[in-house]
Formats: sequence, structure tokens, C-alpha cells
Amino acid sequence: MFDFIQIAFFLAFIVIGILFLLTQQKAFEAISRENRLMEPGNVWLQMIPLYNLYYYFIVVNKLSKSIGAEFSRLAVDKKELHPTQNIGIATGVIYFFILLPDDTIKGFASLLWIICFIIYWVQIAQCRNKIIANKDNYLLDVERDAMEQAKPDQ
Repeated sequence: MFDFIQIAFFLAFIVIGILFLLTQQKAFEAISRENRLMEPGNVWLQMIPLYNLYYYFIVVNKLSKSIGAEFSRLAVDKKELHPTQNIGIATGVIYFFILLPDDTIKGFASLLWIICFIIYWVQIAQCRNKIIANKDNYLLDVERDAMEQAKPDQ
């Protein structure tokens, strides 16, 4: 019975991980090529054991900078220069505390990690949705710039 529970938790962890990586990939896909600092498919490198402990931070930084650049291009309001970066890094750092042998620290860190992970995931999805909702803003900016250039000097 105990083995079944372990397998069920492991499979749930894998499914959640895949859904999270799909969210990251879709966020990169929503970002224009000129602002995308990483190819969307590269997020799957986080599935490589041990390497993911390092590569997760690469993805967090590149995704947040890409989102920030895309927000600027689309004139989307943003509260921070690199949206999602702070919570993404916090989530990664807290994960390292889960690896410590102390059960008290591990338990507290696990709870905190779950909360941060969910917040990070939701922020990525929200940023992607903002990008998709504002895709047409760029065209309007180009048109506005063209109209301003066509005006006679006063």
C-alpha cells in the first residue's frame, strides 16, 4: 500500500511539472521573437535531474526579462522591470531548503515552496494572457509613429 502512495505522489509531481513547463513554454511562445531570450522548447531541459537545479534559474531570468521587454513593446503596464523574476527566484531558493536534512526546516520550506510555486505559476499565466490580450497594441504604436512622422512641422 505504501508503494502505491509513493508512486501516486511521484506521478502527480511529474504531471504537475509537465503542466508547469507547458505554461512556461506557452509564455515564451506568446512573446515576439525579437524579445524572446530563449526558444520555447528549451524549458523542457528542466526535466533533466540535477541539471534542473541550475537551469531553472536560467529560465526564470530569461522568461522574466522576455516578458518585461514584451510588456514594454506592447505598452503594457508593469509593476516591476522584470515581471515574475522575484517570485521565481524565491521559489527556486526555497526549494534548496527542502533538500536539507532537518525535518522542521524541510516541512516549513515545503509549505512555503508550494505557495510560492503556485503564485509564480499564476503570474506566468497572467503575463502570457496580458501579452496575448495586447498583441494589437504594437500595430497601433507603429501606425501612431507613422502618423506623427507624416505631420508637417509646426
